[in-house]
Amino acid sequence: MDKWIIPNPFVSTLFAALRTVDVELTDFSFNKDAANIGEIYLNISIRKLNAAVRIGLDSVTFIVSNPDWGMAPQLASVFEAVSERIREILQLVPKSQETILAFHVTPGSADFRTSSALLVNQDLVGDSLFCGISLHRSDGTLIIDKSLRYEGAAFVRLQRRFPGDATFADVSSRLYEDQVSALHLLGVTGIV
Repeated sequence: MDKWIIPNPFVSTLFAALRTVDVELTDFSFNKDAANIGEIYLNISIRKLNAAVRIGLDSVTFIVSNPDWGMAPQLASVFEAVSERIREILQLVPKSQETILAFHVTPGSADFRTSSALLVNQDLVGDSLFCGISLHRSDGTLIIDKSLRYEGAAFVRLQRRFPGDATFADVSSRLYEDQVSALHLLGVTGIV
């Protein structure tokens, strides 16, 4: 609890580290609607990258809206710097890390129904585009379902656990591989 004092060590340390991506003190805020102390978090908006970091009592969440994989090296560098500073402040390494990547895919020339036919029981699906494809493994989950936002599109959610000492470069590289694999399952080709 001594980390939630004024001046806050997270704010002062991370403010200095994030100046390179134009983060100002006005980009730091605490959530207003916490029902209990466990729901309180420090939010840091990184507007230049359309990203944010949320530091709670027992978790750190790194958020990117509408990411472009071309930004991955810069995002990984910024997130790695934040992660290192948090570890320095707490003098701890997390037990594990978890990533979630969710996105919509429009079919273009791909036929999602044909591509996913081997993954679902067509007698149960009938004429619908998907029937909730869900693939599980010990370190993560892949879910592909019908997009509720875009007509004829798919919604993909990738979730994966990593060791606590994994770097953001390792995480983003593996997440990109997972994304490419998911797109290949949908019949989207030409992505390497």
